[in-house]
Amino acid sequence: MRLALKTRLVLSYAAVAFFLVASLLAVSNYYLRKQFEIYVRHKQDMKNMEIVEAVSENYAVNLESSDAAFGNFLTGYGDSLLGQGITLMVFDAAGSMIYCAADDYMSCSHPPYLTGLPGSSKNSADPCQEIDGAYSRSSFDIVLRDKVAGTIQLGYHSPFYDNESAQSFLSAFSRVFWGTSALFFAASVAIGLVMAGLIVRPIMTVTERTKRIAAGEYSGDFAETGAAEIDELSRSVDQLARSLETQYMLKKRMASAYSHEFRTPLTVLQSNLEAMIDGLWTPTKERLESLLAEIFRMSRMVSEVDNLVRAGNPESALEKTPSDLSLLAGSVLRGFEANIAAKGISLHFDGAPCPADVDRDKFSQIIVNLVSNALKYTDLGGNIWVRTYQNDGRAVLSVEDDGIGIAESDMPFIFEHLYRTDESRARDSGGNGIGLSVARAIAESHGGTIAAKSRPGKGSVFTVSIPAE
Repeated sequence: MRLALKTRLVLSYAAVAFFLVASLLAVSNYYLRKQFEIYVRHKQDMKNMEIVEAVSENYAVNLESSDAAFGNFLTGYGDSLLGQGITLMVFDAAGSMIYCAADDYMSCSHPPYLTGLPGSSKNSADPCQEIDGAYSRSSFDIVLRDKVAGTIQLGYHSPFYDNESAQSFLSAFSRVFWGTSALFFAASVAIGLVMAGLIVRPIMTVTERTKRIAAGEYSGDFAETGAAEIDELSRSVDQLARSLETQYMLKKRMASAYSHEFRTPLTVLQSNLEAMIDGLWTPTKERLESLLAEIFRMSRMVSEVDNLVRAGNPESALEKTPSDLSLLAGSVLRGFEANIAAKGISLHFDGAPCPADVDRDKFSQIIVNLVSNALKYTDLGGNIWVRTYQNDGRAVLSVEDDGIGIAESDMPFIFEHLYRTDESRARDSGGNGIGLSVARAIAESHGGTIAAKSRPGKGSVFTVSIPAE
């Protein structure tokens, strides 16, 4: 059964409260009854000594004067004790019964259990043992002039604390305790409701925020809740929202860029072909070659998009071989000699040995893309530096130029698909915003990274780092 978090928390509080209250009730009730029993036993022992002392004094006074007077005392005293639940029996030194206050539990024909030291108990129960409701008796010697002059036997209607006043006290205590327990249990549930609300409310706020994000509403303000974990979750959700909003804008920009890139050559092809079909233009060799160039341009764009998809596909297997990045970079740079010379750019290559396992064709594409970008955005007479070196067990390739640089606002997006920092300049130079995306995808497929630093008007440096051999 699915339960809401708030319900689970309240039930947890209630279960803990019930366990604590029940445990406290059981323990306190047990110890209360034990302490009450010990207290009553102590009172009974004091009562016994009082009875023994009273009977002994009267026995000593009346023993030589008048047996009748002693008998009258025992009759009155015994009846009063019987009303208190105590049976009195008195025996002389020879064991003959002098007096017996009979009741329903014991008749005077029962044989007496005599002897023992003064105050000793033949049948008294251990105060720490539970009374089973049986009839119990205790015997006490009457000592006169250091001699046993007789025996007193006292019987109790056990449990001896099972009387009206004791039961009333225990019942009253139980009612008070149960009432207090119920009050504390209700208070615990109320506290559980409040605490559950305090915990669940910020979570519900985050939940609502995620629902708005799912619906496309990325903007929103983060509010502190005071709970470190919830605040961290809220910050993470806000970061996710900003990231999704950025990705959404990039997708829109990508769709617009793809549309523009393909619409331009298609428009050229359509207008020229329609003009030729309508007889407005003669299909000369130059015009056909121009249309073919637009077709080649579209083909290159499709190939670059396909390269990007394949480079970013984790299922695209790499054909790694032991290589030296310095030799690989030198080979690629030789293909740029004519373009570099045409722009009057100075190329500086510092190729320290840099062994690494790479897919030579794909890693060459990284070098081609980075050097092509440097050429596009470096003015006539500028400089390009290409370096390979090892750093902390990693093989590093860097391409630096002193060209126009990249604006700080563009830096977070330069590796996104079809992102171009300067639209007009990119089109003039033939750029389409895919090269850096391909470079990043290939670097990551090698378990590496690519990073960029730039200052507008001062140039840029791109650094690729992959695990060394």
